[in-house]
Amino acid sequence: MIAHLFNAPTGDTEAAIGVGTVGSSEAIMLAGLAFKRKWQQKRKAEGKPFDKPNIVTGANVQVCWEKFARYFEVELKEVKLKEGYYVMDPEKAVEMVDENTICVAAILGSTLTGEFEDVKKVNELLTLKNKETGWDTPIHVDAASGGFVAPFLYPEIEWDFRLPLVKSINVSGHKYGLVYAGIGWVVWRDKEDLPEDLIFHINYLGSDQPTFTLNFSKGSSQIIAQYYQFIRLGFEVFPSAIQVILK
Repeated sequence: MIAHLFNAPTGDTEAAIGVGTVGSSEAIMLAGLAFKRKWQQKRKAEGKPFDKPNIVTGANVQVCWEKFARYFEVELKEVKLKEGYYVMDPEKAVEMVDENTICVAAILGSTLTGEFEDVKKVNELLTLKNKETGWDTPIHVDAASGGFVAPFLYPEIEWDFRLPLVKSINVSGHKYGLVYAGIGWVVWRDKEDLPEDLIFHINYLGSDQPTFTLNFSKGSSQIIAQYYQFIRLGFEVFPSAIQVILK
């Protein structure tokens, strides 16, 4: 349902995959790990060094990005902000991309101001750079705050899987998903974007259960609540609820 909300390919080409998390912090950790592993696998296959990965973001990112970079040994290359412009500059961001960049992280709903970064512009500029260099640097969208706002209130903005380089998106259910604290989501455009060797398969309950998580035992109440809100409110009521909250 969330993949469709973010305009993931449907029909015969539908191959989106995702996981529920404890907030967007865990979701970002998982997305970052997927990017790092894919980049490492590609570099190994090419016989190139794979020990200095980096991520390009704006300096306005939430602290969980800094945690990911420090915990999983990835250099965080931050685009500096300037007075009157408190989001990541797409041109400066793409300029900072090099062969070791595992992804560019754009924010839909900055922690500082709530602004949406221009993901479409990042996609356009990065597409050109990839063609010039032969790289295939992807984009992750941190939609923790805006992921359940934009589809309902600003559907004309292209920020999601409509953009070819957007490979994964995270969103917080406990922000504008109208669920109590402790639920986030991360969705990948395609199964190919989540390396299989990161997924564990367990059969404690008698059938295969794939799992990709940094947390362990947790309840399902938030997941049930998220499902309920989608079904109960739908496209008719959800936009009105979001508007009331934003006011």
